[in-house]
Amino acid sequence: MIAHVIAAVIWTGAANGPAASAVPVADLHGLSVSDAARRLGATRDPAPAISMTGPHGRVDVYPVQALTPIAPHGEVCDVRLVPPERADDPVQLYGPNAWAGAYPRTAAVYVVAREGRVVEVLNPPMRAQPPRVEGESAERYTGRLMLEGRDPWLSVAPGRLPLSDLDSFLERRPDLAAPAEAVVKRACRPAPIILAEPRLDKTGVLQGLALLPFAWRLPALNEQRREAQVRGSALFARMRLGEVVPGGGARFAAENPGVRRYVDAEDPTYEVLSIDMGAEASNNLARMNAAALVGLRDGRVVWLADGGAAAGLGLLAAMCVDRSARAGEHRPGCTDTGYFYP
Repeated sequence: MIAHVIAAVIWTGAANGPAASAVPVADLHGLSVSDAARRLGATRDPAPAISMTGPHGRVDVYPVQALTPIAPHGEVCDVRLVPPERADDPVQLYGPNAWAGAYPRTAAVYVVAREGRVVEVLNPPMRAQPPRVEGESAERYTGRLMLEGRDPWLSVAPGRLPLSDLDSFLERRPDLAAPAEAVVKRACRPAPIILAEPRLDKTGVLQGLALLPFAWRLPALNEQRREAQVRGSALFARMRLGEVVPGGGARFAAENPGVRRYVDAEDPTYEVLSIDMGAEASNNLARMNAAALVGLRDGRVVWLADGGAAAGLGLLAAMCVDRSARAGEHRPGCTDTGYFYP
């Protein structure tokens, strides 16, 4: 039976006082990662989304949430960049006026550290939306927005594998940097309370009957997800920055289930491995496992990415963009809408 979910969202008060904080981006530059985390209120050691090593030394990229406190029990928190004059304004986390007054940029905010010290705060710009062509259907326009004119920030050019130039993307793409005067603002609210009311109607019955023939696959699919979690975590743990992968990327991919190997079309000494990291058991029949990525140069590990927290920087999306800047089935693992799955 399919249940209709009725969301009852209860909010109280403004996100000010102890539930909100604001730190100027400029105050983070030059700090050690641990000092930056303390400045932002974290009480734990942050974990990087991407780690790399190259001519400029060790570089780690952290989602800003990793440097902020864990959300209090029963609350949800979010972090954005706002102009200094809006630093003390109350924040609405959801709804049509969510983060009103914030910069018109993506929600992703990352802190970049070189040799343990903050050198940059990233907040990628929004992609400009092309005008709608006269007579173009809404469906066609939406599809064009999703697939065309994609900008893989971490690739030297559309169609290339990401991070082939390592941290040189910081100089190559200065537009990714947060506005110099910006303030990192964190706000929290009581978590929404979701109330589910079971109901039976014709639509729900038809949906249930349509999925029934596939339900037998779910136990096996969940077992595969769990196995991939264990296997993928063990494989990823074997990767070490600066070390050579025994036998090279081709052998590693051939000998280990859940591993794919991609070679850059214009630079055969550079390759990327994807590792299937599995997923938690669920009732979803879609295969949407997480992926970890590993960059190799001449068989040596030059960067590591968890594939989860790094997604906001477009790391996975870059795998599925072709030379014409169109998202799609550009490589194995890419869907026709440009999503990457291991």
